[in-house]
Amino acid sequence: MKDINLIIKDVPAVVGVAARHIHTGKNYYNKADDIFFTASTLKIPLIFELYRQVDKGIINPMQRISVNDKSPGSGVLKDLSIGINPTIYDLATLMIIISDNTATDIIYKIIGKDNLHKTLLDLNLKSTHLPMTCKELLYSLYGVNTKDINEAIEIVKDKLSKGDVVLESDALSEDKSDVSSPNDMINLMEIIYKKELLTKKSSDIILDIMYRQQAKTIIPYFLPSNIKTFHKTGGVTSVRCDVGIVNGKSGPYSIAIMAKDVKDDKNIDLSLARISEAVYHFFN
Repeated sequence: MKDINLIIKDVPAVVGVAARHIHTGKNYYNKADDIFFTASTLKIPLIFELYRQVDKGIINPMQRISVNDKSPGSGVLKDLSIGINPTIYDLATLMIIISDNTATDIIYKIIGKDNLHKTLLDLNLKSTHLPMTCKELLYSLYGVNTKDINEAIEIVKDKLSKGDVVLESDALSEDKSDVSSPNDMINLMEIIYKKELLTKKSSDIILDIMYRQQAKTIIPYFLPSNIKTFHKTGGVTSVRCDVGIVNGKSGPYSIAIMAKDVKDDKNIDLSLARISEAVYHFFN
């Protein structure tokens, strides 16, 4: 099996990896404390904060929410009728399993930016800053100025396909965009997996949703089909990530693979999936 470091060297991007066996503490780190753009892996802290507030009795996950605004990018809600009435739980599920940006921004608003940031501080996730909603990030990254959401959706789709970004945008500034580190991400995943700070019920709900992730092109791609993974992917132009827990043969391990300055968007998932495969063999 090829060495993890050599595989990372072959990836046309800056790559950070953190992986830790939950029972033994055995670990692998590469740029694990460096800052990386989260893309849609920001949705893991969001679902954690959502269920923290569920546990506090602040939010009822079965409450229905009327979808009266849309966000561009991934997901299906942007293509459905205004006024559709899913539960908060449904929105959280869509946010994770198909990375629905409209669902995400509704969840972001429900939990509140200040609450989210206080929780990140309380969890000592010092490298994680999430000031931008999906809509704000995509509008910034692709230079969207229109107030017509349907026009914005088409602009983002077109510019995303071409990789046409605003290089000086806030979305590409590590000081102003949504960022984290591989270490912060595995620390958060272990908190969820160990059921340390949320109730068992809420922790199990989050893990069940992450298990049903539909984008399987990185962490689980080369792993044996009987190995359970709980994870969330993320990606925009020049950024690709996957973060989760793998139930390996020797026991569970946390893993975060984060890439920026990606030079080959079309093949990046395959390259990062090779890292995941090597990490799996490292632990097993």
